[in-house]
Amino acid sequence: MVKTGRLKVHIISWTDNLTGNVEIQLFKGGVFQTMISSSTSSDGSKEWIIPSDLEPGIDYTIRITSVDDPSIFDFSDTNFTIISNQITVISPNGGEGWLMGTQQNIQWSDNLSGNVEIQLFKGGEFHSEIENSTSSDSSFIWNISASLKQGYDYKIKILKVNDGTVFDFSDENFTLANEIIVTFPNGAEVWQAGTSQSITWTDNLEGDVKIELYKSGVFNSEIINSTPSNSSYTWDISNNLLPATDYKIKISSTNNNQITDFSDSNFTLEGKFIVVTSPNNSEIWQAGTTHEILWLDNISENVRIELYKDEIFDIEINPSTTSDGSKLWNIPFLIEGGSNYKIKMTSTNNPGTYDFSDTSFTIVSNQINVTSPNGGESWLIGSLHEIIWTDQLDGDVQILLYKGGILHTIIAGSTSSDGSITWTVPSIEEGNDYKIKILSVVTDEVFDESDSNFTFTNFIDVTDQFNGIPLNYGLLQNYPNPFNPTTTIYYALPKESSIELKIYDVLGNEIMTFSEERQSAGYHKIEFDAARYNSGVYFYRLQAGIFVETKKMILLR
Repeated sequence: MVKTGRLKVHIISWTDNLTGNVEIQLFKGGVFQTMISSSTSSDGSKEWIIPSDLEPGIDYTIRITSVDDPSIFDFSDTNFTIISNQITVISPNGGEGWLMGTQQNIQWSDNLSGNVEIQLFKGGEFHSEIENSTSSDSSFIWNISASLKQGYDYKIKILKVNDGTVFDFSDENFTLANEIIVTFPNGAEVWQAGTSQSITWTDNLEGDVKIELYKSGVFNSEIINSTPSNSSYTWDISNNLLPATDYKIKISSTNNNQITDFSDSNFTLEGKFIVVTSPNNSEIWQAGTTHEILWLDNISENVRIELYKDEIFDIEINPSTTSDGSKLWNIPFLIEGGSNYKIKMTSTNNPGTYDFSDTSFTIVSNQINVTSPNGGESWLIGSLHEIIWTDQLDGDVQILLYKGGILHTIIAGSTSSDGSITWTVPSIEEGNDYKIKILSVVTDEVFDESDSNFTFTNFIDVTDQFNGIPLNYGLLQNYPNPFNPTTTIYYALPKESSIELKIYDVLGNEIMTFSEERQSAGYHKIEFDAARYNSGVYFYRLQAGIFVETKKMILLR
């Protein structure tokens, strides 16, 4: 069955052996419908424009009859179909998203020979005429106005010019929208707070745009409320923004907030930073020395440097110094020692930009500790003795002798702080109320003195000094000390005891042992002859039962 659309030219064809004209008629359902031609040449073909008012149907036939002899005729062997005038919208036909300000191809199919009109509908209502008359050639290039209102409820209507009953709509709604595409930052960028950065985008807008900052998908702050849609904006990033890796830019039309775009992926904002690098790793610094405080930063303003102890502010090192990464610090001579110090570095413009040392460092104070004579010793007037101390000084020390709490003699006005000095006791008043005081020559606030009094005496036979039974075990200082080459070691036993006395060199090597299983209560002595030993420090150790005590002696040749 042949389908024939109206208003298009169709060819009716036949064969005959006539010399005269023929008549062509249209039948429907076997009933005459209309005269196509009452007389036309019997040349085998005839052009026919099907009237638009013909009723569509599938039961049409053609009858061709000789004009001269009506008994000579023929019908179509089978029925053919005449369809109504039709237009079918192909594109946009539903779901498309077209950008305003662009060119798009409207497409349709039809069986018309004349022109068509193209209209735009929104929300089911006529909106505007796209083209009032264009050839029904199935295609039309539409320059979409950028001023159209964005919407998701548009349809196209195409209708026959001069016959509004022949038309078709898009089957479903399509979208007309303006577009913004963020191009930078669009993911993985790292931007620094306090710097200026260029935000870029593409769009097809005529109006302004608004630029916003989002963090973790939530609005954070407005960058600019309205700026021309010229594809670029310079952003002065605030120092107060929280450093993070989950920022995005959102750009929206100020005329229509439905026209918007985000960065495709997160970008990073690094805040202004200061990073203390030294002291930062358990360093040990000496009070009274100079050290370099080091740091990294990305700020242009000055920094404040402070010292903290036990996480509490201690002193201000510098209230404002150039942020050039380095500052020499003269550590106060009298600062308290400790292993719990940290440096804090802070921006002078923004107190929120700061850093502490990651771990505590140590400041070693300038300390002096007298170890000999430190109380209880008995030194012979005119003999040679070693004054011994420990200290953490770089400079010299002064050594003073006090009697009864009053300065008696300046032993050394200035001597190296090397821990010992050999001193020949001068002719001096005997007494048991003497002390040694050692102090820094830099400041008299750094000092130490013997913990208890010691004694100066003229020679008396020690046997006269140790009579009776002692109340406690005791190991006494050898006499003389220093010695050359012999000395006597005294000890006290409150009861009968087994004893062992050993002598060691400074390396801990045992050089002599004296022992007895039973020794009576009282004072005892052992003579030590060091003629075959080198000068130096030696130690002697007494063990009697559970009592153990060690003392030091000096062989000085």
